[in-house]
Amino acid sequence: MNTNLTRRGILGAFTASTAIACTPKTSESFSSHIGQATGLFTHGVASGDPLSNGVILWTRLTPENPISGSINVIWEMDKDPDFKSLSQSGTFTTNTTRDWTVKIDVSDLDAGETYYYRFRVGDIISPIGLTKTLAHASLESARFAISSCANWQHGYFNAYDHIARQDHFDAFIHLGDYYYEYAADDYLDEAASGTGRLHEPRHEIITLEDYRLRHAQYRTDPGLQAITAKMPMIAIWDDHETSNDSWKEGAENHEDGEGDWEDRRQAALRAYYEWMPIREPRPGRVHSDIFRSYDYGDLLTLLTVETRLTARSEPIIIEDHFADIKAKSSTEDFQKNILRDPSREMFGPTQSDFIIDTLKTSKEEGKAWRLMANQVIMGRLLTPDLSPYVSEEAMENIEKEWAGIRDFIGLSTYNLPVYPDSWDGYPIARENFYARLIKENIHDLLVITGDAHEFWVNDLTSEAGEKVGLELVTTSISSKTMVAYLDGATADYNLLLTQSNPDALYYNALHNGYMDLTLSQTKGHVKMIGVDTVIKTDYEAFTVAEFTIRRAGDTLKATNPKGLNLKQRALFSGLG
Repeated sequence: MNTNLTRRGILGAFTASTAIACTPKTSESFSSHIGQATGLFTHGVASGDPLSNGVILWTRLTPENPISGSINVIWEMDKDPDFKSLSQSGTFTTNTTRDWTVKIDVSDLDAGETYYYRFRVGDIISPIGLTKTLAHASLESARFAISSCANWQHGYFNAYDHIARQDHFDAFIHLGDYYYEYAADDYLDEAASGTGRLHEPRHEIITLEDYRLRHAQYRTDPGLQAITAKMPMIAIWDDHETSNDSWKEGAENHEDGEGDWEDRRQAALRAYYEWMPIREPRPGRVHSDIFRSYDYGDLLTLLTVETRLTARSEPIIIEDHFADIKAKSSTEDFQKNILRDPSREMFGPTQSDFIIDTLKTSKEEGKAWRLMANQVIMGRLLTPDLSPYVSEEAMENIEKEWAGIRDFIGLSTYNLPVYPDSWDGYPIARENFYARLIKENIHDLLVITGDAHEFWVNDLTSEAGEKVGLELVTTSISSKTMVAYLDGATADYNLLLTQSNPDALYYNALHNGYMDLTLSQTKGHVKMIGVDTVIKTDYEAFTVAEFTIRRAGDTLKATNPKGLNLKQRALFSGLG
C-alpha cells in the first residue's frame, strides 16, 4: 500500500469517470423464482420473533369463497420432519375479518431447538417450515442474514433467493421497507421496466384493503417464501410500510385528499400485524411500539428499535431552507434553530429508557455482544462539495425525481447532512442517546441499519469524538441504488463521501444485495453480498466486501478488510 496517499489526495488523481470499482474475484450463478407455493396456502409459511421458549407461526389461506364464513386451521410442530410425535399442536380459526391470516404465539418450547411446523385444513397440508428457538445458556456463535428495501417494481428479489439457498443462518433480520406503498406509475426504475412487475393494487395504497393486497403481492415471491420457511424472521418496519418519510403525525407522501393520517397509519399497522410473523405488543403498549429484545444465550442481546411512528419529529426538507441559506451564505441560523433544535426527537423517552435498560442488563450479564437493529443511518455523514463530480447528465437524471438537486449541489459546500431523514437530521437526539450510552460505559454497540440502498461501515462517535460503537449498513434487495442516478460516476461518489467523512470507513452504492453477519464469543465477521442483476431471474452472487469486527479496548473496530481496491483500502485505514 502507498503510505503517501491521504484522505484529501485520493480524489485528486481522478475525474468523474475514472474510478474503477473493485471487481469481485469469484461469483456463483443461480436462477431465482422457482418454487412458489400454490393452492390454499399460496402465500407460504413463516415463523418469527423467536424466544428461548416460544416462536410465532404464520400462514395465510386463499379460500375459494373469500367473502364469508370461517375456517379452522390445524397447526403442528415437531422436532422431526415426519410429525409422528408432535411437540405442540392446536387449532386456529380465521376468516375475512383478519384477511384469512393465521398467527399463533407458541410457548412451552425447548430452548435452542430446531422445530418443523405445518398447517392443515382437512386433507390439504401447507409447505413445511423450519424454525428455531433461542439458546438459553452458552452459545458459541450466531449467524444472521440482514436485508432491507425490497421494491417489487424495481426488479426481482434475487438476494432473497440467495439467502434462502444458504443453510447456515440462525435468523433472517429485515430492517424495513419490506414493501413500498407507491402506485404502479410512481418511483419507477427504467432499467426494470421490462420485467413487467407492477404494483397491485395499481394505485397508492391508503386503506386497510390496499395494504392487505400489497402484502399479499409481496408474499407471492418464492425467494421470500423460501427464507421464511427455512428460518425465523425478526422484522422491523421503516417508512414505506406506512408512507414515505413517515413520522409520528404524518408523512411526506401522505397528501391532501388521502384522508386522515391516523386512519391510514392504523390501517397499515393492522395489515402489518396480520401479515407478518411478529408478536403483538404487550399490554399497555400501542401497535407502533415495535421495539423489543432477544437474548441469544450468553452470546448477544439483539435490540430492535422503532424510529418512525412512536416519537419521531417531522423530517427536515432541506429544499425548504435553500433560499435562506444561500442568501446568508451561512448555515448558522439553520443549524442552530432548525437542525439542532433540542425538541427534535427520534426514540422518545419510553423507548430510550427501554434501550438503555436492556443494554445495561446485557453488559451486567456478561454477554459478548450488544446488537441493535435500526432503520436509518446513525453514523455522522455530511455532504462534501459535490459540484466538481456530478455531471450535467447525472444532474438531469436525478432532477426527474428530485427537483431540488441543483440547489442541493450548490449548497453541498456547507456540509449539510447527506440524509436529513436519517439520524443526521436529528443530531441532538443522537447526542443525547450517545451521552446515555457513555454514562453507562457502553462503547461497544454494534448497529445494523437499512434504508440507504448502500453498503456502509461507520464508526459511531459523539461530536466530542468519543466512540460508542460501530455501524454496518446493508444495501437494498432490489430498490435502485445510486447507479441509477450517477451511473459510471457512482464509484467516484463513493470515494468522495468516504474521504470527506472521518467516521465513514467504507461505502459502496454499486450493488443490490444483503449482509451476512456472524458473531462469535471473540469476534464478528460481516460479508456484504451483492447480486449482479435484479432485472433477470438468472443472476450471479458474490462477496462485495468483508470485514472482521474485533474489540479495541472497550469499543469495536472493523479490521482485516477484503474486497477493497487500493483507494478504498487507503480510506478505510484513515491514512493522512
